[in-house]
Amino acid sequence: MPSDRTVRIGAFVFAIFFGVVVALGYIPGLNSAAHVHHPGMAMEPGSHTLFGLYTISLLDDVTHGLSALLFLVAALHSARASRLALTAFGWYYAYDAVIYLVTGVLQGTPLGQNVGLNLPHIVISSIMLWLAYRGRANVASAVPVPA
Repeated sequence: MPSDRTVRIGAFVFAIFFGVVVALGYIPGLNSAAHVHHPGMAMEPGSHTLFGLYTISLLDDVTHGLSALLFLVAALHSARASRLALTAFGWYYAYDAVIYLVTGVLQGTPLGQNVGLNLPHIVISSIMLWLAYRGRANVASAVPVPA
């Protein structure tokens, strides 16, 4: 089981990670204008393409920034708060990945491209949930109930 110290360090690392993700979005050499797929349509103000791969909107920046802030607060507060943040955001980012994977399938996005674009959220949510749940002694196990 990850120790309380490991859980707090994990939350702190995610705070730094999400802060860096937001900051990278404002370095001109790493970004380009968001690509518009349909003529006549425009991207949301503040949208950009990070590393030429990931379309990042202002909503994404706010989400990643709030994630960074809440992970920092949790890491500084306690292991329990860190575990709560890892659980909540782990499930949030896992759900986000599932939504966009399904959307990609419905839109006919090639499988490799679809998985590749969603891989960051798949990986980070897996790590968050592993840190939050791995070896928890106080989480009840499924036990058969006598009939």
